[in-house]
Amino acid sequence: MIVKRRRPPKDSLPRKIVRRGRSSVGRQRAVVQRPVRRGVEPPSGPRWRPPVRVGRGWLKPLGALAAVFAVLAGLVLAWQSPLFEVSHLEVRGNERVATDAIVERADLLGENMFTADLATSQKAIYQFPLVHSVRIDRHWPNKLTITVEERQAWGTWEQGGVRYTIDRDGVVLGTLPAGEGAPVILSSEPGSRRQGDRVDYQAVEAAAEIYERLPRQLGTTVTEISFASGTGVRVKTADGQSAFFGDSSSIAYKLSVWAAMAQQARAKGINYS
Repeated sequence: MIVKRRRPPKDSLPRKIVRRGRSSVGRQRAVVQRPVRRGVEPPSGPRWRPPVRVGRGWLKPLGALAAVFAVLAGLVLAWQSPLFEVSHLEVRGNERVATDAIVERADLLGENMFTADLATSQKAIYQFPLVHSVRIDRHWPNKLTITVEERQAWGTWEQGGVRYTIDRDGVVLGTLPAGEGAPVILSSEPGSRRQGDRVDYQAVEAAAEIYERLPRQLGTTVTEISFASGTGVRVKTADGQSAFFGDSSSIAYKLSVWAAMAQQARAKGINYS
């Protein structure tokens, strides 16, 4: 059995036919390049490129470079400026060495504060026999301070019947007395001494340690220390004892041996020398 279904009626309206005025098949479109900014016509020429913009990342390096050049220029100007010439020189700490002599030996007036050779001046001032140490400081823009520490009297070195004052390093300071209770070293060496000479260092070292340690370890005082070149130091005490120490090595040990022997001698009632 065949059943026929009704279909919806077809639209009876006619289709619209659109006619094109021109054929678009195969037609090429022109590409127009617009400038970067609107309203600005590109310059005439064979080829136009947009202007190059400098990024903000370059600003800091450029600023730093400009600052470096400014600092260098300032240093050059300061280097050549008379404002930084040494015009004031102050000397401190000297009592026996004349200030004028120190200034002349330093030879720093008129020098540039940046290039002044302070080390050479220090060595020159140190050549004075009475100078123990020296320091030179800069005070900007044009002043230098020289601080001197002079040698101090420590003891007496008697040689050839003349008493010479010496410091702790054994440097001869002159013939003025060293003061009451200062160590005295009698030397058998011939000849004389002058300011700035150095006496035997071993003798000075031994005498300094003996004067310090002997009263504590032996309960007596030193009356005389003598020195003979090639043999060493000999000591005499207030209780009449005498001991030969030789050089300045092991002074503490030698004094300990002496103290132990003196204790045993007292315990046994023995006189010793």
